[in-house]
Amino acid sequence: MSATPGPSLAPGRDLGEIYNWSELLHFFNHTLPECHVELNEDTKRVALFVTYLAIFVVGLVENLLVICANWRGPAGAGPLRLYVLNMAIADLGIVLSLPVWMLEVTLDYTWLWGSFSCRFAHYFYYANMYSSVFLLACLSVDRYLTLARAAAPGQRRRQRARRAVCAAVWVLAALIPLPEVAHIRLVESFEPMCLFMAPFETYSAWAVAVALSTTVLGFLLPLPLIAVFNVLAARRLRQAAQPEARRHCVLLGAYVAVFVVCWLPYHLTLLLLTLHGAHISLHCHLARLLYFFYDVIDCFSMLHCVLNPILYNFLSPGFRGRLLHAVVRYLPKARASEGRQASSAASSSSTQHSIIITKEGSPPPAARPHRHPSLSFQAAPTPPASAPPSPAS
Repeated sequence: MSATPGPSLAPGRDLGEIYNWSELLHFFNHTLPECHVELNEDTKRVALFVTYLAIFVVGLVENLLVICANWRGPAGAGPLRLYVLNMAIADLGIVLSLPVWMLEVTLDYTWLWGSFSCRFAHYFYYANMYSSVFLLACLSVDRYLTLARAAAPGQRRRQRARRAVCAAVWVLAALIPLPEVAHIRLVESFEPMCLFMAPFETYSAWAVAVALSTTVLGFLLPLPLIAVFNVLAARRLRQAAQPEARRHCVLLGAYVAVFVVCWLPYHLTLLLLTLHGAHISLHCHLARLLYFFYDVIDCFSMLHCVLNPILYNFLSPGFRGRLLHAVVRYLPKARASEGRQASSAASSSSTQHSIIITKEGSPPPAARPHRHPSLSFQAAPTPPASAPPSPAS
């Protein structure tokens, strides 16, 4: 499932033949020198299976609820809801791929599902991973721009632009994994395994290119956008002197922190393992530990599929109102009226995923109930003509 360098393909062989495993073993012996490290593979497999299962169950429920609430929710629930909906779809795609990796780990990396699924499973995972990361960066940029010019006209034009951005993200994310997936093969020798198999002579160059492109596109480029525009949004909110500005700034910091904590260990380990041997020399014990824990770190990175719905949706009273609005459609009529009243009350308090701006072209009501401390950024009421405009307007 990862872009970590795997055994390379012996030159001049057909895919249906047995590969030159002596060359591959020589490669691994050169890359991983002998050293004694007590590591229990059985314990790791059990821990990975349990962790994958937990992420799958929780992530599946959370992202399905997010999609249900934002897809069937009332119109005008927030200008940034389109990003949240698409990000939940991408995270759901990652979650749906987890049973494959969970079983692969349990079977000691034996691949039992054929050549096509070997490539498609990797492609499906990476396409959704890039989509989720890119949409998160676009959401961070658009959130700040919406805060900075919330009173500007052209709401419909900006919504069309958001649709175009989301479509472009999906197209780009669908194209990026193709060079890597083209070199993923099902190796049927001792046991069938799904591996990254570049030509043996150029394997090192291919491995470095794939690892660098994954890290640059999936982390180094999105991180500055996510960090900078969340910091700018926090400064904007502090200038507005809103009662909940401090708590909202903490939440903006949590967005950046979760992205770094989930993805930095994965990309750092990926680069170190890829460069080890041919380009840098790691200590024997460090190399062994990195290879051993790479799958654990890879699994840990998928926690973003569980944390994103919480940060961007479940902490918002507005989201809970939309979710209730979507659920009461399926309740008996005797309970539907009560559900709609509760939904209306919750929606009046807040509107978008965690950080949200309701004012795009029309001011909110002058009076608001006390907001939940977690996240709803509302534009301030339109000030009098003599007063300076509010930063959130």
